[in-house]
Amino acid sequence: MSEISIRPAMADDQESLSTLLAASYAGLKDSYDPHGFDAALPYMARANPRLLASGTYYVAEIDGVAAGCGGWSVEKPGNGEIIAGVGHIRHFATHPVHVRKGVARRLLQHCLAEARDAGISTMMCQSTLPAEPFYRSAGFRQVDKIEVEMGTLALPAIEMRIDLTAR
Repeated sequence: MSEISIRPAMADDQESLSTLLAASYAGLKDSYDPHGFDAALPYMARANPRLLASGTYYVAEIDGVAAGCGGWSVEKPGNGEIIAGVGHIRHFATHPVHVRKGVARRLLQHCLAEARDAGISTMMCQSTLPAEPFYRSAGFRQVDKIEVEMGTLALPAIEMRIDLTAR
């Protein structure tokens, strides 16, 4: 098995990560209303330039090829709210050809360790419905069922949290 390397995302990753996000999120269609999902996909499948420039958004590579992406921020997705000691998992995705190779797990471990080192005590996550078991297996617990705005639509999601001081 090839080694997974993690590096900070950069502005010039925008096109390749948007392609990766589109490929990854297309696989979620069966978990949502297909008409609403098709309308939301363009919003979901676009790499956010602010995240790419944040220094806390990453590319996971296998053999030099982007296999996944994801990161964290202190700003809450959607409204930018900042609460001391609270971080937020942001825009995780794994390319379908690299699913079940440990890409997302490695990215998540990297983000949680980095956030802990930065003084974050609680990490929040707005999980897609199919990703909930992944986050639960990593120690996240459901807080609430929510809806995440994607353009003019709202998709069902699960708000989750993990205590980083207990690790």
